Amino acid sequence: GLASCQMLPHGENLQDVLPRELYRRLKRHLDYIKLMLPHWMTPDQRGKGLYADYLFNAIAGNWERKRPVWVMLMVNSLTETDIRSRGVPVLDLYLAQEAERMKKTTGAVERVEEQCHPLNGLNFSQV
Repeated sequence: GLASCQMLPHGENLQDVLPRELYRRLKRHLDYIKLMLPHWMTPDQRGKGLYADYLFNAIAGNWERKRPVWVMLMVNSLTETDIRSRGVPVLDLYLAQEAERMKKTTGAVERVEEQCHPLNGLNFSQV
């Protein structure tokens, strides 16, 4: 649900909604990230079977179809520091894994709509 909520409506692409020069800068930046990603990964990540292409696609896959606000959040997470921490579960994932291991019941604190709609409600200048 969250993935589909991040997408632009009606088959639009980011290129359709961003100013041309901003789109070009974004594309250049993502090309740079893709080039640098293998150098940013830690030996521990490689040892766990993480590949740079897989990681890039997991984070930035289908970026051209996403709404600008979600692309902005994605770009903010594509730093060397954040990449080096990938593979270490964030707190909510860690707790969910522990609960599953302990055969506990889990549930959501918020619905997808509660997480997604406020961000999608921002206008272009706010983003």
